[in-house]
Amino acid sequence: MTFRKTLLCLVIMLAGCAPTIPHGLGRVYDKKVYETLHTDEATRTDVLMTLGEPQYRLEEDRFFMYEWVVVYAWGYIPYGLPFPIYWPHYLCLEFTSDSFLIRREHFIGDMYGKPEKTIQKCTLMNQPEKTP
Repeated sequence: MTFRKTLLCLVIMLAGCAPTIPHGLGRVYDKKVYETLHTDEATRTDVLMTLGEPQYRLEEDRFFMYEWVVVYAWGYIPYGLPFPIYWPHYLCLEFTSDSFLIRREHFIGDMYGKPEKTIQKCTLMNQPEKTP
């Protein structure tokens, strides 16, 4: 009986899903715009003037992280409203002590994911390894 219930739920869920052309919700950072920020040339001020205030300022402004979501499909619950099926995207920027951009990395998080894992990836990527 459990198999039939699971199969029925799967059929209902799949019937209530509409794929779409990937599009952003809310503020989306254009790849063409942020790729104009070249490492070793752009400064922290250039980034702020181009992209605005970041969602995350980490380690005393050594890292900026911008976040947006991209919708890949819309799900529909019977007798309910549509809901987006999305993945968060993150732009991680690292600066030198004299405010020059030294790294620009684009990450795609887990579906409906929280930023903690990506913040950790962003801030730990170029850290020197500690020796015991």
